Amino acid sequence: MNNTTELSSNVNFLEKPTQKKLRNEFLSECHKMNDNDKKAFKARTCGSYLEFAVYPNEKKLKSANFCKARLCPMCNWRLSQQRFGNLSAVTDLAKSNKYHLLFLTLTARNVTGTELKNEIKRFFDAWRNLTRYSEDFKRSVHGWFRALEVTYNKDDDTYHPHLHIVLSVKSTYFKNSNYYISQKKWSEIWKHYLNLDYIPVVHIQKVYTKKGSSAEKEASKYTVKDTDYLIENNLKLSAKVVQILDDSLRRVRLIAYGGILKKYYAEMKLNEENLTDDLENITEEIAYVIKKYRWNFGSKIYQEIEEN
Repeated sequence: MNNTTELSSNVNFLEKPTQKKLRNEFLSECHKMNDNDKKAFKARTCGSYLEFAVYPNEKKLKSANFCKARLCPMCNWRLSQQRFGNLSAVTDLAKSNKYHLLFLTLTARNVTGTELKNEIKRFFDAWRNLTRYSEDFKRSVHGWFRALEVTYNKDDDTYHPHLHIVLSVKSTYFKNSNYYISQKKWSEIWKHYLNLDYIPVVHIQKVYTKKGSSAEKEASKYTVKDTDYLIENNLKLSAKVVQILDDSLRRVRLIAYGGILKKYYAEMKLNEENLTDDLENITEEIAYVIKKYRWNFGSKIYQEIEEN
């Protein structure tokens, strides 16, 4: 027979899941307003069961019932952690092979909700053509990781898609004018491939060797922050934004690797699908206990499942 006991509020490792679970319930209400009962159910039940392997000095998420929906706050939180770990492993290997890293952000002017889906496609087409046909790029860049981010501006009801890109280059990039691409030149290249009639805002900077740098964190963060589309005390607006983002991000490849970074990613057999923690690197001799928790939909809290 199973019993459940309520957790005290000082169980820190459940604070983040609890915050995300509450956001999921708000997302569920948005899907209901959009007459999508199936997505509403998936959002509401996602993360309602969590199982942790508790070690003396750390806790690892061993199992959970995740929905893996694009806009799910719970799944996006876990996916961002997984993506950051994978990207850091790939870039660490690149650094060990004497590659240097750059962090590139490509933007354009904001668009309306009706324009967003096509604008995202334009961004991806432009990036694909840039990597294939730009002689500057092909001469200087040996590998890349790109991720889409979309922010929502509720003040003017517009959307801002942009690409975060980590580039791998050789040390000669900084010493030889034939390889170095200035910020101005990046703007011109992006303007050309995105077919703009204005100079877009582009940012490029060197990534320093610190492990898990801000570049990897920025590039691997959420595609859309749940605080952007789940607007407190405004269910109607939230539902509208959710519908637009849901439609615009459907069947979109949110991240991609290319060149030497793609080769490293494949060789390391990394996985973007598993949202739980890696337990294989934990020494088997280290003692641990399994803790299981179930979400109480009434009290809005995780409760530990005690097995007799």
